[in-house]
Amino acid sequence: MKQMIKNYEHSCELAKQRIIQLTHQKNQLKKEGKDAQIEELDLERRIRLLYTEHSQMREIVIYLTNYVRRVEQRAEA
Repeated sequence: MKQMIKNYEHSCELAKQRIIQLTHQKNQLKKEGKDAQIEELDLERRIRLLYTEHSQMREIVIYLTNYVRRVEQRAEA
């Protein structure tokens, strides 16, 4: 279970890094006036999806962490 939590945390970090990359790319294209390329690459939708996925993964990490904590507390009692 703890390994699963670590894997989700790693996935969260990867999603966050990808959000940063795509946001940087979008901002760079915007500076260059390449709005059509932003739409062609569908950057805004991809960034929104990554934010949603990141949020969902964080919720899973919190849930699993709380579950592990409850199981450990029961084992101590």
